[in-house]
Amino acid sequence: MVTVLFEIFESDLLGRNGIIHSQKGKIRTPSFVPVVHPEVTKNLVTVADFQSKFDVDLIITSSYILKRRFSDREINLHDLTNFQGPIMTDSGAYQSLVYGEIDLTPENVIEYQEMIGSDFAVPLDIPISKTDSYEIAKSKVQETILRSQNVPSLIKSQKTIWVGPIQGGRFLDLVKKTAIEANKVDCFNMFAIGSVVELMNDYKYDTLIDIILTAKQILNPAKPIHLFGAGHPSMFPLIVAAGCDTFDSAAYALYAQDDRYMTSNYTYQLVDLKEFPCNCPICSNINPKDLLKLEKIERKKLLAAHNLYVCQTEIKNIRSSISSGTFWNLLESRSRVHPSLRRGFDRLQKYSRQLSKNTASTKKKGVLFTSESDLNRPEILLHKNRLNNLSAKKRKKLLLISLLNDEIKETYQIYKIIRNYIIQRPDLIKKFEIWIVAPYFGLLPIEVSEVYPLTQSVLVKDISKEKMQAIIYDSINLVKKRAFQEIFLLGEIKEFIRLEKEINLISNLKTKIKTFGFSINEDNIEKLSAIFEIILV
Repeated sequence: MVTVLFEIFESDLLGRNGIIHSQKGKIRTPSFVPVVHPEVTKNLVTVADFQSKFDVDLIITSSYILKRRFSDREINLHDLTNFQGPIMTDSGAYQSLVYGEIDLTPENVIEYQEMIGSDFAVPLDIPISKTDSYEIAKSKVQETILRSQNVPSLIKSQKTIWVGPIQGGRFLDLVKKTAIEANKVDCFNMFAIGSVVELMNDYKYDTLIDIILTAKQILNPAKPIHLFGAGHPSMFPLIVAAGCDTFDSAAYALYAQDDRYMTSNYTYQLVDLKEFPCNCPICSNINPKDLLKLEKIERKKLLAAHNLYVCQTEIKNIRSSISSGTFWNLLESRSRVHPSLRRGFDRLQKYSRQLSKNTASTKKKGVLFTSESDLNRPEILLHKNRLNNLSAKKRKKLLLISLLNDEIKETYQIYKIIRNYIIQRPDLIKKFEIWIVAPYFGLLPIEVSEVYPLTQSVLVKDISKEKMQAIIYDSINLVKKRAFQEIFLLGEIKEFIRLEKEINLISNLKTKIKTFGFSINEDNIEKLSAIFEIILV
């Protein structure tokens, strides 16, 4: 039985840069998997060029079409498709969803995929339609589980990697049940989530995120996860962030059939373009006007090739952003493209605890805070966890420095100056617990203010009044737990005063408080020195 060696080198959110090893070659993750027709003449892009020109690692094709076309004739899948890298074959499940009952059995699907030399094969599962009732979906899931449990007794080849299908559709308890049972099947060294194409056609990316993460929470993290039927490259970052390591799509060719031109963010009708916003080998050698003049089949081929370049470029962008620790920024950027992507991004943020487990505690680059969504970044949650676990000091006085003003953009320099002022006053350190209140992160004890990414960040304070008040409220609640006898609050205190008027936030502390209100910035930060002298008297 083949064991997939999945090496993970880097991760950000739930995206994983790694390598899936197979007998036909290595597959970089995340990886876009083009859908190809098994009969090479029916493909718009020459499959033999996929590796050399398009840098494709893995393709997927239909074992159902092969079986129907060639029956039981002995064929070599790689020679037939003109692709010598790893090939995945589906089971015919999607065809059963589209066309109804098909003349296949679980036994002959397994036997056939082994016979033709599939590198990654899927047992015959039963997909869930968006019109299925819960009872019908439950019945289909039970049958899929039964068929999966029978796979170990049916397989004979030691070369094929078997992929465990995860079904359930919008019924998350059924997704969970399928994932639990698939985990128990030893011969599954990869998993694939199905029944999502109709959801994506309806732009229900929020439901898609729920499905992926419901399965992801259960499936063995050492094994890669495939998604059947991704769509436009603008949604690639979303599904990678949710934990999909590979995903297939035929959109690059289907869009070309209708003269649709892909970019990483949008889709254009070819007739609407005056120039190409792309420098791929296709767009560099022809303009839209001349492309429209070509024979339809030639035009389709060139458009499909361009669309494939765009898909592959987006995958490389994703891998680069995971490596540099900037994946969140790419993801948020793509979420602005369409309201449905934004809903998917918002739903993803509800799984922040799960996302933070895979996010590195230190990264190559600082964090860029540009919007309120950044309050849900894993780095914020990691900081809050550290704060809760920070050991309490015995000092009874608190110096609380508020940097909640709009003038501070780069935090490193301002923190450095504050630290230098404090270091020069040993009496201050001896008598006071010293905390900073900052946008996004909230409370920053001065002794950990250099820990990544507290000072390695650039920000725009684009935070609503309600969110800013929540930061202050959480900060004061942490102060309450320490039972300080005296508090000196200095810096930007307008929001504190507003909350005090609304809910008596500060007076409820029952602690002696002195305030020194002014907006701290690099031009007036020397005022801190004078205030420190006052409070030390």
